[in-house]
Amino acid sequence: MTLSHDQTSLLADLEREAKLNKLGDALQVMEQHVDFGALANEVDRAHPRPRRERGGRPPFPTELMVRDLLIQQLLNLSDEQMEFQLLDRLSFQHFVGLRSISQIPDRTTIWTFMERLIQAGASDSIFEAVNRQLSKHG
Repeated sequence: MTLSHDQTSLLADLEREAKLNKLGDALQVMEQHVDFGALANEVDRAHPRPRRERGGRPPFPTELMVRDLLIQQLLNLSDEQMEFQLLDRLSFQHFVGLRSISQIPDRTTIWTFMERLIQAGASDSIFEAVNRQLSKHG
């Protein structure tokens, strides 16, 4: 039986992911032990998402932005570097939940989201909540 290019590519992707998981992917650990949906709900309660009254691109989902911010803070990346890494690293794209390059938040969007958290007084509480959730699982 001969595999098609798409099947070969899928198998290579699965093999790569299995190797990364075996080596100890910190993002996978967070994925398993942090309730990002609950964190996003807390952010939206503290400071609701902006409305689209003037049209334009809809805001990115809060959960996606919380995941993005967590990577950025974990690796101490600037907004510009975070945008670059999201464009460059498949593991970041997968963790954040991006499916295409057109969905990647740019540096301004990343900065604006952090400002939204600061205005709501929620920036520190998000990281404290992540630490609490991870501590429960050792």
